[in-house]
Amino acid sequence: MPQTADVKLGMHLLEVEITTRCNFNCQHCYNRNKEIVDMPVDEVLSLLAFAQEKGVSSFVVSGGEASLHPQFDSLAESLLKIRPNVRTVLQTNGAVSKKPLDLLKGFKVVHISYEPDGSEVRKVTSNELIELALSLTTNGICAYLFATIHQGNIDKIDAMVKTADRAGLDIGFNLCIPTHENPELTLSPKQTLRVSKKLYSLFLQKRILRFTSPLVAVLQNKQSKRYIGNRGGCTAGIAACSITATGEVIPCPFFRTVTAGNIYLQDLEKIWFDSQVFKALRDRSSFDDPCGSCRHISYCGGCRRRALDLSGKLTGSDPGCFLKLL
Repeated sequence: MPQTADVKLGMHLLEVEITTRCNFNCQHCYNRNKEIVDMPVDEVLSLLAFAQEKGVSSFVVSGGEASLHPQFDSLAESLLKIRPNVRTVLQTNGAVSKKPLDLLKGFKVVHISYEPDGSEVRKVTSNELIELALSLTTNGICAYLFATIHQGNIDKIDAMVKTADRAGLDIGFNLCIPTHENPELTLSPKQTLRVSKKLYSLFLQKRILRFTSPLVAVLQNKQSKRYIGNRGGCTAGIAACSITATGEVIPCPFFRTVTAGNIYLQDLEKIWFDSQVFKALRDRSSFDDPCGSCRHISYCGGCRRRALDLSGKLTGSDPGCFLKLL
């Protein structure tokens, strides 16, 4: 396929994990890497230029904890100068609070990982995170809280939403993904159904940010008699991908054992179009039953990471699906 600027990638989100360094060791984290690796800032900026040229909507800078990259300040200063037209998002656990706020204005959005007080998963004071979010917002940077629901906080959703409401902040949620290191934290299908219904209802009430689980399509009753292509649901390798600090291209941040290629060995655009991993994810008609024959397949696709965890196959069925419980 020609490598030209007018080629439509269909890539809406590109996440770049610029470092493996982190000041926490969260039990529910999907990205634990004991080896310290930092992506060169020039490479990060090259990927940003790619995102701008190819019309990628969002460029996410993450880690590890991105602000612990030794040249994070240099990267942030470059963003201030470039003023990219792509939506630049910084993911942080709060450690970025040690940086001058003016330095962060090259980022259009700051996503702050949130966990309520008293959590066994991560020791952090929620007030510090709220103060950070408010400081960023006051300085013209969009900031919001984002929490992962697991066994330890499944009954604290209302409390977290109220905390955000009182502070005048937006909050979003996702569900804990199995990593083999956290089986005691992952949700059962019954719990997934209960939490998904709750979060989807809160979204409809405009009390939280959009809940993006693929299984929302089931709650919305989006279906077709046959597979009609990908109309929503899981975006891994379809509308989004991630790049690790070592240059590995993976379908989404949760996929740590499957790689589509490496940017140091192959052009990202070529990987995006030619990778057999991405091709498998894009062809939902090849998924194992019950996913493959499901009436919601075009709008859902299940969570491919959960499917891989149970079956060892990208195209396996999603064990977290709650359809049979409805």
